[in-house]
Amino acid sequence: MEKVTSIYYLSHGEQATGGYFHEKFLAEELAHNYPQATYKELRQWQYFENKMAHLKLFYWAFKQGTADVNICVARLAFPVLLRNLFNKKKVLVVWHYFDENDGKSKFLKNWYHLLIQFSLFFSKEKLSFVAVAPFWKKYFTEQFHLKQVFLFPNFFDPTTYSSYKNTDKKKQVHLGQVSFKNSTEIVLIAEQLKLNGYQCYLSTNDPKKLHTHAVYEVKYFENFANYLKEMAASEYTLAMPAIREGWNRVAHESMLVGTQVIGFAKGGLADLLQGSNAHIIRINQNNEEPIKYEISTITGQEIPILPTVTATVAIVLNQKQKEINESFLAQYTRTNLENYLQPIIQWIS
Repeated sequence: MEKVTSIYYLSHGEQATGGYFHEKFLAEELAHNYPQATYKELRQWQYFENKMAHLKLFYWAFKQGTADVNICVARLAFPVLLRNLFNKKKVLVVWHYFDENDGKSKFLKNWYHLLIQFSLFFSKEKLSFVAVAPFWKKYFTEQFHLKQVFLFPNFFDPTTYSSYKNTDKKKQVHLGQVSFKNSTEIVLIAEQLKLNGYQCYLSTNDPKKLHTHAVYEVKYFENFANYLKEMAASEYTLAMPAIREGWNRVAHESMLVGTQVIGFAKGGLADLLQGSNAHIIRINQNNEEPIKYEISTITGQEIPILPTVTATVAIVLNQKQKEINESFLAQYTRTNLENYLQPIIQWIS
C-alpha cells in the first residue's frame, strides 16, 4: 500500500484483561515500525451486553475505524470493515478464541458468524486475522476458512518474573482469575482442599469482585508485584476454564514465577500446558462414569464428586511436581518478537 500515515487500535471492555495487554502490545510494536504514522489507541471502556448497546458499539467502531491500518478485536471488526469497504485501507483483526459453549448472548454469537461469512468476500491483502496460539491459527484457518491468519503469541519479559522464583511456598492454591468462564469444578476442588488445611484464592483486577466465600477468597491485587508474589507463594495455580480459551496469561505467568499449573487442555491453553510440562487433567467428555454425591461438611449441602476434582486434589495432596519446561517458555520472551512481527509488517507494506 501507499505510505502508512495512521494506525489505530480499536478495542472495548471495562477491565484491562490479558487479551487487552496482548492486543495493545501488538498494536504498539507495529506502530514503532512506522514512526511517521499517527498512532492512536481508541478504547470503549463501557462493556455492552444488550442489543441496543451492541448497536451503539457498532456505531462507535464504524465512526473510529478511519486509519490506513485498523487493528481491532473480533467484536468490532464488522463495522470497521463496512467503513472501509471501498478503499485501500487495511483491517487486522485480533481474535483470541471462539467457543459455541461460551456464555455470550445469542445475538453476539450470530454476530461472529456474520463476521466469518462477511470476511470471505475480502482479499487477504485487505483483511487478515491474528491468533494468539497455534491451536487457534489452525482452527480459524481450517474450520472458518479465513484466508490469512498470523500467529502472534503473548510475549513476556523474564526479568519481571525471575526474582519471584525463590519465594517460600505457603499451604495455598491459586484457583486462577475469577471469571464467568471458570469451570464448576473450581469450587468443589477448593472445598476438598480446605478440608485438608489449604487456603484457596481467586485473583481479580476488579475491586468490585473482592469477597470471601465459604471455601475460598477472592483477592484484589492493585499492585502487580503483590499479585506475582502471592502466586509465587502458592503451591499450584489452577487453569480450568469452562470454555476453550485463547491462551491463559495467568497460567503462563504462574510458571514464570516457578509455580506449577494444573489445568484442562482446552483450546490454546492446551498448547501452553503441553509445551510447559504442566499437570493436565483429562476431562470425561462422554460422562461414562456415574456421578457420586456426598454431604459437604462445610455447607451441609449435597455435592457431586467428579473425577476431575478427585484427580486435581490428589495432585495437590500428594505434592506431585513436574519440572517446568523453561526452554518452551523461553520461546515467548521478547527476544523472539521479530519472528512473529515481520510477516505482519510485510502484509501492511
